[in-house]
Amino acid sequence: MIEDVDALLRSVVEEDAALGIAYGVVDRTGLVHAAGHGMIGDGGRRPDPSTAFRIASMSKSFTAAAVLLLAERGVLCLADPVSRHVPEFAAVRLPTSDSPQITVEMLLSMSAGLPTDDPWADRQESMSREEFGRLLTSGLRFVSTPGTAYEYSNLGYALLGRVVEAASGECFQGFVRDHLIHPLGLTSTGYDTSVKAPGGVATGHVRLDGRWQALPFSEPGVFSAIGGLFSTVEDLALWVRWLADAFPARDGEDPGPLSRASRRAMQQVQRSRPPAPHGPVGYGYGLVIHHEPEWGTVVSHGGGYPGFGSHMRWHPATGLGVINLTNARYVSAHEKVEEALRTVLAAAADPPGPAELWPETSEAMTVVERLLREWDGALAGAWLADNVAMDLDLARRRSRIETLIEDVGPLLEPSDALLRTDSPAHAVWEARGVRGSLRCEIRLTPQDPPKIQSLNVRRLGAAEAARARKRRHAT
Repeated sequence: MIEDVDALLRSVVEEDAALGIAYGVVDRTGLVHAAGHGMIGDGGRRPDPSTAFRIASMSKSFTAAAVLLLAERGVLCLADPVSRHVPEFAAVRLPTSDSPQITVEMLLSMSAGLPTDDPWADRQESMSREEFGRLLTSGLRFVSTPGTAYEYSNLGYALLGRVVEAASGECFQGFVRDHLIHPLGLTSTGYDTSVKAPGGVATGHVRLDGRWQALPFSEPGVFSAIGGLFSTVEDLALWVRWLADAFPARDGEDPGPLSRASRRAMQQVQRSRPPAPHGPVGYGYGLVIHHEPEWGTVVSHGGGYPGFGSHMRWHPATGLGVINLTNARYVSAHEKVEEALRTVLAAAADPPGPAELWPETSEAMTVVERLLREWDGALAGAWLADNVAMDLDLARRRSRIETLIEDVGPLLEPSDALLRTDSPAHAVWEARGVRGSLRCEIRLTPQDPPKIQSLNVRRLGAAEAARARKRRHAT
């Protein structure tokens, strides 16, 4: 598996798509494999996991985490109008007279209606607060009504940087450093070339006229919130591990600095995206959400900046991930990272199975099996919620079940015949008789302890039963 990942990502340099590359594989323990190839600069050393690269738009996950941290502390609300924190934004004319005020949450989820602004925004990093204020007061254009559609906006995340400053009373870069980077032990991450990276700082390059040409670094400014961070594979492995550790939800210590609940919110679809084959399904907060047919939810973010390209991608359910950094303009190698993660998952994890049932759901299945074999009014009364008899009186329900049993013949011993579940409170299974099978489905109430709120039993057709058994055996 590692050999396949190495071959995939090493090929970025071998194919001359980038001057240098550093990458790593992450699991719940941290960085488990890393390597580097090529050069960090013309005639320079080979990059390694401790070499700092500009991570470009991967920085947005740090910006989003900073906003959510301030929301947890009660100094801002995601529903706040942006103009509450950035007064110059009040001068922005919205696209229609009935447009809602643009909120912090709209900026976080890329739904403020501002147009996609790559690569213009990549050249604005050093913009001062005064210049940014003039940009806002001179007017902005919109491509959709705020709050109605996804549209990737760097300007929106630059605004979030100003929101962080206003709400915290600190400069944006300093807040992220003091409240996220340092508490998480990211020792080689920062917003300028002074980052203390043992492997050095890679120089950005672009290929022109058949040669790699070095590009100058931009200085920190208002647009640093969109992509200004430098970091290493080693530090980003800690960042990915911390984000993935929000899953599953559980009891116990939650050391922060941002709660597991907020980290999970970052990795959930907050604004859906237009459907595309194998493409993202939505945007969370500073992160892109995908659905892999075999593996379920995958989270990622790429980055492109003058001289740099990057991509990080992980599977929250297992904590497995791949990080890639290059010093070539806009070369994130995201397709190779996607393939690398699938390779890692195939080698190290099983596809997700059905949801784990509540113990009461499993017990309710046993109760229904008993009622199918011999109706017991007391047992039914103890387990069936009051709505069940209201939906279909129990005498009629019992009569229908007895007719079904006559059709399929006496039931065989219960077996592990779960066909489907979409939540811990739901189960569909097969009850097999000597001449056929029944499809049984229950759903439990939200009470504690729960009761059966729906009970549906019908004859399972032969073809349907065969398909169900095939799916069950495949898992």
